[in-house]
Amino acid sequence: MVLAMHVGLAQNRDYAQQVINTLCSDSFAGRGYRDKGDLVAANFIANEFKRIGLQAYHTTYFQPFVLSVNTIFKSNLSLDGVNLRGGYDFLTSPGSASENVKAPVYFISKEKLCSKKGVKLVSNAIRKGCIPVIDQFDSKNEQAKKNLQDIYAIPQLKTIAFLKPSMLWSVARSQQSICEIWIVDSIFNRNTKSISLEVEANFISEYNSQNVIGVVPGTKYPDSVVIFCGHYDHLGKMGDVIFYGANDNASGISMLLDMANYFIANPQKYSIAFIAFAAEEAGLVGSKFYVDNPLKELPLGKTKFVFNMDLMGNGEAGATVVNGSIFKEQFDLLTDINEKKNYLPEIKVRGKAANSDHYFFSEAGIPSFFMYTMGNYNYYHIPNDNAKNLKLGPYYDKTFLLIRDFIVALNQ
Repeated sequence: MVLAMHVGLAQNRDYAQQVINTLCSDSFAGRGYRDKGDLVAANFIANEFKRIGLQAYHTTYFQPFVLSVNTIFKSNLSLDGVNLRGGYDFLTSPGSASENVKAPVYFISKEKLCSKKGVKLVSNAIRKGCIPVIDQFDSKNEQAKKNLQDIYAIPQLKTIAFLKPSMLWSVARSQQSICEIWIVDSIFNRNTKSISLEVEANFISEYNSQNVIGVVPGTKYPDSVVIFCGHYDHLGKMGDVIFYGANDNASGISMLLDMANYFIANPQKYSIAFIAFAAEEAGLVGSKFYVDNPLKELPLGKTKFVFNMDLMGNGEAGATVVNGSIFKEQFDLLTDINEKKNYLPEIKVRGKAANSDHYFFSEAGIPSFFMYTMGNYNYYHIPNDNAKNLKLGPYYDKTFLLIRDFIVALNQ
C-alpha cells in the first residue's frame, strides 16, 4: 500500500492519520499472531522506510527473532441461548486452552468464595458437570485467594468463568491447562441456568517475528546514534474479533514514520535509528531481543539516547514521561523546550517502569524516555481502539514539534 509522501519540513498530520488507518485495517488482523498480522505490518513499515530513504543494514530492514505465543482462533459464548459479543460482553483468556461444551452454570458469590466450605461446594458442582462462574471478589482476601488456588487444583476442572467489571485483553506466552472465560459483570444474570462455549486455541512454541530497523546516518558522528522507537504489534484477533490498536500503538508508529520523513531531509550530527519493535504486547520481547543483540553498526555503547513513543493519539491534557525523574538533565531540557514554545499544557514526570520498550535500554544504562500522551481518548486493549475512533488533532502537531526540537537539541 502506497501512502502520500511529503517533504520533511515539519509534521504531516494527514500522513500520520493515513498510517493509522492503514495499520488498523482488517487485512492487518490486529497486527498480532493470527493470519501473520505482525508480518503484514512489518512489511508495510519496511516499505515505508525504503520509500522515505532510510538506510537498511545488510540486505533487509528486518531483525528476526522467535517467541512462543497462544492464539485464540475461535471464541463463542452464549448464556441461556443468548449469544454474547466477543470483546465487549466477554473475553476468552489469552492463555486459555480449547473447549467445546454446554453445561449448567454454578454461580459462586463472593461470600461463597470467601467461606471455608467454598471449595467443597464448587468441587461437588464440577463433578455434577457444572461450569463455575465466579463473582467479583476482593483479591486481598486471604481465604478467597486460597480457595481459588484450591479450585484451580480440582482435577475435574476443565472450564471456569470470572465476572469482571470491564473488558481488557492481552497476549499470553503460554497456554493454561483449562479454558478460562471473563464475562462483564453488568450483563450477567445471577439466575443464568446454562452456558455454551466454543473455544479453539492454538499454542505456537516457535513463532517467527521481527523488529524493523532503518537509519539516517549522522553527518559528523555516524557511529553514534539516537534511537526513535515504538512497537507496531497489537493483540491481534480473538475468534472473529479484531483488536485494532489505533492508539496502542499505530499512533506511535505514525509519529515514528513522520519523524523519519523529517530527519531524512534534515540529518543530524548523530545517526538516528528508527526501530519499530515487535511483540511488545507479549512482554517487551522485541526490544529485549534488540538490547541483547544490537546491530554491530549500532553498538549500545554508542547509543546516546532512546525516545520511545507509545499511545501518542492524545495530547490535549499533555503527556507523561517515564524515566523523567531518572534522567533529570534530559527531562529538564524537554520541559524547557515545552515551556518556551508552549507546545503541550503539561508534561508529567514518572520514574522507572517496565511498561514499554524503553525499559531494557534504561536497564542497560542507556538514557531512555517513554512518552505517552494524555487526553479524552480512553480506549485501551479493546476493539474500540480503532481508526474510526482515533482522529489526530492539533496536539499531534504540537507533540511532534516538541519531540523534534528535543532530538535536535540533543544533537547540538
